[in-house]
Amino acid sequence: MSKKELKIIGIGGYSRSGKDTLAEILLKSGYFGISVGDIAREYAEVRHRDDKSPISRINLTETSNWLRQLRGADVFMKIALEKFKQASKKKKYSGLLIWSIRAPIEADFIIENKGTLIWIDSDPKTRYQRSMNNLRSGEPRLNFDEYMAQEQTQVEPQPGIDENIQMNLDYVKKVANLKLENNFIGTEKFLTYAKAKLSNIINA
Repeated sequence: MSKKELKIIGIGGYSRSGKDTLAEILLKSGYFGISVGDIAREYAEVRHRDDKSPISRINLTETSNWLRQLRGADVFMKIALEKFKQASKKKKYSGLLIWSIRAPIEADFIIENKGTLIWIDSDPKTRYQRSMNNLRSGEPRLNFDEYMAQEQTQVEPQPGIDENIQMNLDYVKKVANLKLENNFIGTEKFLTYAKAKLSNIINA
């Protein structure tokens, strides 16, 4: 299957906006999925293993930038495509789902391949509460100002670092061709809402 024939979906959004929840819908509908965030966390846990919070957003951002600098700005797309290629030898999938899209080159890859790039918006205080209520192992407990300050390192390019290897959530949001809102309490209402919004994709 060539990249032009590949049915591809990307999901972007700020931390704890509901990307994993949305991904579950598409995985259950037959997509092969991979999370950029999960890849970054695997590397960060090793790279920052001596840090008490190895997968803090600061460490994840640093690790992602390091990986892009070391192996190319499109490293996460290359990893995703290779994993999809290997998995497709054993099973037929509806397409490829990549979530936690954070860099322009990742967003552009999906758009250029005529894919659907979904952006999930969610109120910052709602996301902060979700995060503090569901901390992953290796994530620090922060106050709201600290939380937002760490997030800013992923929102737009930071000075002194090549923009081509950095995260830029503002860009991903701007070019997304499907936008969802998630300020629901719990997951059930969001799941119902999201399934309706994705019905054309799921049933295609």
